[in-house]
Amino acid sequence: WLNCAIQPSRARARPAPLVAAMVTCNRVLVAVPVTLFAAGWWHFARQGQEATSGPSADRNRGVGLSEAGDSCAGNCGTWANTCWCNDECTNRGNCCSDYEDVCSKHACPACPNSTYNCDDWIRWDPSKYTCDALQRDFNCDCRGCSQCSGPSPSPSPSPHDNVAKLRLFREAEYPQARCLDGSMAGYYYREGPANKYLIFLEGGGWCYDRNCASPTKAGTLKDCTARSRTSLGSSGRWSSEQDSYLTGMLSADFSKNPVFHNWTLVYVPYCDGASFSGDKEVGGLHFRGRSILRSLIQQLLTSTSVRGAEQVVLSGRSAGASAVYYHADSVAEQLALTSGRLFALPDAGFFLNLPDKDGINCWPSQMKGLFDIIGNYGDLNAGCLKRFKNSQRWKCLYPENYVDLIETPLFALHSYYDSSETTYTLRLDCCPGGCGGRQPKCMGKELQLFEEMKDKHTKAWAALVRKNGSGIWSPSCIAHTMAWGKWTDSSWEVPAGSGNTMAAVVGRWLAGDDDGLHFVYQDEVAWPKNRPCAGDVAWK
Repeated sequence: WLNCAIQPSRARARPAPLVAAMVTCNRVLVAVPVTLFAAGWWHFARQGQEATSGPSADRNRGVGLSEAGDSCAGNCGTWANTCWCNDECTNRGNCCSDYEDVCSKHACPACPNSTYNCDDWIRWDPSKYTCDALQRDFNCDCRGCSQCSGPSPSPSPSPHDNVAKLRLFREAEYPQARCLDGSMAGYYYREGPANKYLIFLEGGGWCYDRNCASPTKAGTLKDCTARSRTSLGSSGRWSSEQDSYLTGMLSADFSKNPVFHNWTLVYVPYCDGASFSGDKEVGGLHFRGRSILRSLIQQLLTSTSVRGAEQVVLSGRSAGASAVYYHADSVAEQLALTSGRLFALPDAGFFLNLPDKDGINCWPSQMKGLFDIIGNYGDLNAGCLKRFKNSQRWKCLYPENYVDLIETPLFALHSYYDSSETTYTLRLDCCPGGCGGRQPKCMGKELQLFEEMKDKHTKAWAALVRKNGSGIWSPSCIAHTMAWGKWTDSSWEVPAGSGNTMAAVVGRWLAGDDDGLHFVYQDEVAWPKNRPCAGDVAWK
């Protein structure tokens, strides 16, 4: 759920493990089965848009639908060999001929902002996704799904100490710390030692006009209004405890998380729609991300020993990772640690400013439209705002324009072939290798755009890898948000077979243990040569 895709961090446009999946996708139902995600919980990552055209003119015109394999039977919500069977295909004109009969009244519809339904998510990982959780947290309609016709699968047991408890902000103390719908924001807290804190910003995409060719204020507010009725825009559905999303680098299990298992965890749900930015009410919507983040730090300063901590790590996935780039320096300034230091650890937030395959500035226009409305470019990195004035401030939405100015030590986790970027920035209507038949195989121009991502990312973050105390971990794999599910996975090493998992290198980075690589771990090989993580399975 990449749009994030989707926590799972509710990451970029699909759920990020839904982010990465309902990873909490940011770029939204934020990650997605594309790795299904490959963050955090929604590969949720950003609320992105579905691909808008098929790989051939015939498919776009809806021609050739009598060919074998072009039926929506068993394919609702996804690709069916030569045509689409999802909610967007009617607008694109590339539906299979039987789409209306088979899918328009489909008993198990796709979850919002995703091409995957409850059955897909539960089959992918029944230990994390249940009918109740998908309906509660992601607004999925599971009533007619086969996996939900009987008792919901029970999640695998977790140790009690993995649980984090919800703390909502008190209106009397922090009156502006509100979600989009006006409900009070908050955070989940799991106590650990007084000298080490991990502050994690959930992902889940952004709200913006789905018409990226010419986004309007009305279209953006419409999307944000819809978001305000979900757990990405309201605290009304948040559970009193958080456990199932606390995997990978958030786990309290040493075997799964040797780096942060015993740190004090502050897990911050994402409900402002703009990467913890903005401090304005527009059309009845509360864009109060800035107040939420500042209230959080103030609350920690007054109720915990964080100011005297030796190490505080500010992390997040997808849209939450973008917030780390935007706000790390201002958080460090507000914390004003007595003798310790703040470190920044964004997972899948180094999104590039690129046009899509048709030359349309799709996602960049959507983001600019959102920030124009909330009027808070001023919340972005202060050094960048000095570099780009007035009408150029939108450039500070992209780390490539200011990563050299970030003063906080920063270690970036980002795949060379981020699946949220290929899906929602480039809007490729295909996938390398074909994804086992779920999508058409990339060819020609689309394959070229995909392959160019490695070189473009390398150049974009070159200034970061040259900085003392900062670093990068980037595999040649197709993924969006990785630390929720691949944190210690030996299949995900840079380079392959080196032992350099995310957990291993981040642990060395925090300890200042330079192994001679100066904390720069970039795959030298291109996809798909970094087996096994770069194989088709990562995209599926």
